[in-house]
Amino acid sequence: MAQIVFDKVGKSFGNIKVIEDLDLTIEDGKFTVLVGSSGCGKTTLLRMIAGIGPATSGHIYMDGKDITHQPPEKRDIAMVFQNYAIYPTMSVRENIEFGLKNKKVPKEERDRRIKEYAEIVGMTPYLDRKPSDLSGGQRQRIALARAMVKKPSVFLMDEPLSNLDAKLRAAMRVELIELQRRLGTTFVYVTHDQIEAMSMADSIVLMEKGKIQQIGGIADIVLIGTPEEIYHEPANVFAAQFIGTPPMNVLPLQNGNGISFGIRPESIQLDAERKPGMAYIRKGHIVTREMLGAEIQFKVRLSDGVTIMVKSNREDIREDQDVFVMAEAKRIHFFGEDGLHLGHGGPENLMQQLGGSNE
Repeated sequence: MAQIVFDKVGKSFGNIKVIEDLDLTIEDGKFTVLVGSSGCGKTTLLRMIAGIGPATSGHIYMDGKDITHQPPEKRDIAMVFQNYAIYPTMSVRENIEFGLKNKKVPKEERDRRIKEYAEIVGMTPYLDRKPSDLSGGQRQRIALARAMVKKPSVFLMDEPLSNLDAKLRAAMRVELIELQRRLGTTFVYVTHDQIEAMSMADSIVLMEKGKIQQIGGIADIVLIGTPEEIYHEPANVFAAQFIGTPPMNVLPLQNGNGISFGIRPESIQLDAERKPGMAYIRKGHIVTREMLGAEIQFKVRLSDGVTIMVKSNREDIREDQDVFVMAEAKRIHFFGEDGLHLGHGGPENLMQQLGGSNE
């Protein structure tokens, strides 16, 4: 296990600054997910930890030791790539064993580790098969076992599930969570998929434009926190709309001097009749209705022409129906002109400006 600390780290490619003055602590023994849109710098961050894309400035520490300029092979780290990077001409056993041979681990110890970790990832029956005879999920397990036999202090994973189909991806998420809990090792996982981030992480690092900051940063600098913190207390509009599917509906506040308000699709209630005690009420029209299983997703056009997304379990509401769109005060978030989160459920003067309750 290991704690990783970035101290004023920067990374440039020529004149292009990808990451600048980054301060970040990745906690020992936690499952940390780096998430953000393409080009935000998350894979660059991972490669700096691995040593295959050294930092341009600043320092990186692992358990207090400066590893900024340490060669990759000297770092107690294993990396699992998006394309698995397994050898097609080798058997499963040989793929898992390859790194141990390079490190001159004795054969008896190699055999013991192969047996142990092949069992953990469920690949024992396939040790003598070639990767071409296996499914995508099984190939991913080979890559995991090959990383695990090295007994690293840190596992780095760069979108390892992106090549799998949706059903297998969901199953592998659960397996990775269980694996991390079992090993108790520091996992750093890169993804652009916020569902993966929310479901897997102990801690989420939400990135945009190569910058990270605790709650309180400017609008293009996002936050570090648990999935619950980022979902319920987003630092700004970007965080609010990046986390959650569909994203939070964010609308300008009438006469609000640049202030906007947001309501998550699952926090909106739809009904043919208005309900008492609602802070926000608008008339709307159901444009589309998508059955998603336990939930239904609606696109609703409000009376002022704006469209919003709503998630509900109201099977009785149909397409092309007129409805009331409503939300409780505690479900409403407010954002300043700079995009920063001002709170939710108040203050009272902002709640009053919502208006429309008598529409």
